[in-house]
Amino acid sequence: MLVLCVFLASCQALKPLQSPAKSSVPDKSSSPFIENIEINPGGSSQTNGQNDEKMPALEDDYRPAMNFNTGLTVDQATLAQFRYSILLNTEVEYLSNKELYRLINDWWGTHYRIGGMTPRGIDCSAFVQNIMAGAYQTAMPRTAKEQKDMCAPVEKSALKEGDLVFFNTRGGVSHVGIYLHNNKFVHAATSGGVMISDLSEPYWDKRFLGSGRPK
Repeated sequence: MLVLCVFLASCQALKPLQSPAKSSVPDKSSSPFIENIEINPGGSSQTNGQNDEKMPALEDDYRPAMNFNTGLTVDQATLAQFRYSILLNTEVEYLSNKELYRLINDWWGTHYRIGGMTPRGIDCSAFVQNIMAGAYQTAMPRTAKEQKDMCAPVEKSALKEGDLVFFNTRGGVSHVGIYLHNNKFVHAATSGGVMISDLSEPYWDKRFLGSGRPK
């Protein structure tokens, strides 16, 4: 009888332990979150005219070297100004020319077409003509060379928003863009249409001819 009791007690001890209660901490792998957000206006990547290099990463500590007060406050800025302040890595308060950035936004991604002057296709000098007339009320001649001839030379280190930058892409003065901020310029590129590129990109750096301010 004593042996039977000991055996039953040992059987009871051999029962599997109960599984611990599941943790109440949620599984992070199933929680929705946002990552890898990229600024990609117009659905196209930021490239130059030839080598499809991405725009350099933005630097958090960048501050534009400006010595003037634009009078623009954050609450007065348009969506276009906010958009391009991100692309240019520049405080929105420095993008005070609302019409300039509205026009750039309207033309953004328009295909390049040599001799073109419409939203169906535009070339670099016609794009400059359109922007300078709308944003600065400045009439420009039709070709990149003529546009360079009517500009007062400006050192690369002294460029300001609205100055023009010129390049030799196929012989002579054959390409033009409008300088914005932080070494960036907007132009109608042969492979990417209307877009923003960086003067320090190898393709543009090697072909840079000079810069000027319309008289």
